[in-house]
Amino acid sequence: MNLLSVQQVSKAYKLQVGLFKSRNFFALKSVSLQIKVGEILALVGESGSGKTTLGKLILRLEKPTEGKIFFDGREISNFGKEYTRYVSAVFQDPASSLNPRMSVKEILEEPLIVHKYRDREKKILYALLEAGLTEEYLHRKPYQLSGGQKQRVAIARATVLEPKLIVADEPTASLDASLRRGILELFLKLKLKGISVLLITHDVRSVEYVADSVAVLYRGRLLEMGTKQHVLKSPLHPYTKYLIQNMPAEHPSERKTLKTVDVQMYSEEACPFYPLCEYRMDECKAELREAFIDGRFVCCNIY
Repeated sequence: MNLLSVQQVSKAYKLQVGLFKSRNFFALKSVSLQIKVGEILALVGESGSGKTTLGKLILRLEKPTEGKIFFDGREISNFGKEYTRYVSAVFQDPASSLNPRMSVKEILEEPLIVHKYRDREKKILYALLEAGLTEEYLHRKPYQLSGGQKQRVAIARATVLEPKLIVADEPTASLDASLRRGILELFLKLKLKGISVLLITHDVRSVEYVADSVAVLYRGRLLEMGTKQHVLKSPLHPYTKYLIQNMPAEHPSERKTLKTVDVQMYSEEACPFYPLCEYRMDECKAELREAFIDGRFVCCNIY
């Protein structure tokens, strides 16, 4: 059963190209995807691919230019403030997302006050313990916490309302490698409780560890989507292959020289990967075909 459904969503921003001229720059273009109940969907791609923009649209921090987003079968624009009970966020930098003047207890209590919950003390302590911290942290302030502890508090805040979906935008990016696994383990615990997670990341190794499904985004276009096993072990789209082949090496001795091409930021080709693709054809400049192969989606003219 689908919990969230993104249907042909585009997001355009006005780009100034002259003194009196502007044009639309599409951060997202005709993106469709679904997240099932209790599923971890990893949204992967390089910086600037539109991952965070999609996260903001789902969180209702931005409005789509085209298309619709449905949550539990209902368009998200039709929800009131109760939407923030069902959908929570974990941001990349916990230091900037936590109020430095508040104690951990006040940070966790704030959403409960907004939604007029009772038994707040019990819910705060439960969320904190589930996030891997003890009661002694309740009276500390963010500056008294390590980076990993701050992110655990941010996750506790996101779960204190017992949401159905969490949008996690690069939740391990600001952490040392030694702390990342602990944070990823928390998302696996949430999955066991039936909570869905949209994990926005560029870290393919995190995807391997926690994701059920993978959606690959590049320059605003969804190029491939399927199960983790299919997408990571036998990728179909040339960009997915490129992304996996060029992921950071675990050891300096394994580093490769990356293939680089001067790509115009606002290229006109229908396929955004056209300048880098070894299989490119003339038709890729004008149109892109979508296909379903072995139960997964791929947007590429070679299929």
